[in-house]
Amino acid sequence: MFNMLKKNETNIHEDLKSSILQTIKSELNTYKDCKDLYINGYAESGVYDIYPFGIVSKVSVFCDMMTEGGGWTAIQKRVSGSVSFDRTWTDYKNGFGFPNTSYWIGNDVIHQLTKRSNTSLYVTITLTNGTTLYELYDQFSVADKTNNYRLFLGGPATGTLGDFMLDTGFPDYYDLSGMSFSIPDRDNDGYSNTNCAALSYIRGGWWFNWCHRAFFNGPWYPGSWYKPWDPTVTDSKQIKETLMMIKHN
Repeated sequence: MFNMLKKNETNIHEDLKSSILQTIKSELNTYKDCKDLYINGYAESGVYDIYPFGIVSKVSVFCDMMTEGGGWTAIQKRVSGSVSFDRTWTDYKNGFGFPNTSYWIGNDVIHQLTKRSNTSLYVTITLTNGTTLYELYDQFSVADKTNNYRLFLGGPATGTLGDFMLDTGFPDYYDLSGMSFSIPDRDNDGYSNTNCAALSYIRGGWWFNWCHRAFFNGPWYPGSWYKPWDPTVTDSKQIKETLMMIKHN
């Protein structure tokens, strides 16, 4: 009798353990980005853990649950100069910083989040006077590391910042779509005579062409951040916060 009770108790524990593990796995595999979190009832903006690579690896991100229907995953956020964006290729690959203040989510994560479905990009600049300007791009994706995280960007683009990543008014010079990612010691831009990322007034990772009219990762004021979003925002001392967010459609 005792052995039978012991056996039943063991079976109950094993069943309970299995049930808990299955629940955890199911939950973790569900929330691959902020939109998945939003769909499952998480409606407050803030920092969450997501699992774009599955249960084996979590990534802490800032989720915007209010803008344009909610469910936006922030791939870049800056509120001060406390985190330098003059970083190595590995830093940009893996991500760096702190999602509640200033961070880059990591190029591997961006690729993983944008490879599975059509994805939109929403960028904002909040000015020191409190005004927030934005631009929404209908199509956004980033290739893998073997392709140097090449950017694919498409319209239509709408907003109050103006489209200076794609339709820049200077064909073949500042259009960033199709450009590979560059950092100061890895030149993948479209300018044969210069490494844009290594210029003293740029010094940050980005998809440069000749070089840019839109660039979010420059030296924070009082550093000389060149053309954050030209001509709408030309001086970094105007900037209080930047944000780049994505959401699958």
